[in-house]
Amino acid sequence: MTDNRPEQHSRTERAIQQVLQAEKDAEQAIHDCEQEALQMLHQAQIRAQNISLRTDQRITNLEMRHGHKLDQTIRAIERQGDDQLRLDGGQHFDQEGLQAVVEALAMELCQLRSTPEP
Repeated sequence: MTDNRPEQHSRTERAIQQVLQAEKDAEQAIHDCEQEALQMLHQAQIRAQNISLRTDQRITNLEMRHGHKLDQTIRAIERQGDDQLRLDGGQHFDQEGLQAVVEALAMELCQLRSTPEP
């Protein structure tokens, strides 16, 4: 029987070295994947922040436009109301009724002054 121990030992050693190298390569691949995942996560966070900023800006622009339009509408309604009050006030003015109220108020004020204080 021939002694194959040195050759077998050499093959075993090469197999162990291959396994160790494969483990090293796997560890490096895992590390590379982790780094790539972290970069992707960071880029996604930046994109999300940019989207949020653009969304906030759009909301602000919409609020400003609608606020301005609302202000214009309110001013127009107020002008219409002022105009209507002026028109209505002139139409519903009752000279005799106003005179009666003024006279009643004058009488009441005169009576208050003529009443002696206790």
